[in-house]
Amino acid sequence: MELRVNGKIPGVVKRGVVLCFTIASLTVLLEMDLRANAQIELSRSQRKELKKRTKNSQNIIGDLENNYLNKQENHYKLQDRKTRRIMRRGQKQARKQASRRSQPWFKRLIFRWKSRE
Repeated sequence: MELRVNGKIPGVVKRGVVLCFTIASLTVLLEMDLRANAQIELSRSQRKELKKRTKNSQNIIGDLENNYLNKQENHYKLQDRKTRRIMRRGQKQARKQASRRSQPWFKRLIFRWKSRE
């Protein structure tokens, strides 16, 4: 709903809209944190300790991954031939599903066409 006099918006309404817009803009600007986010300087010993912790955590993660892979390989070696074959097929299928497509697009289309009959 607009107030119009002879098809024109009166100056009071224009000033009110400008005033509201200005107040809203100032509110938004004052709420923002415009200060520069300065990085906190670390001492040499703190940097060294941080680097040491990072390297240590990477080593721990690497050890865990290696242990998991070794246990998986040992478990595979303990199985008979038939079970190994099943396990290999399962791994192959898991890799295909991980790539999100177990069949090429043309095989999926052919299957759809055949299933219509």
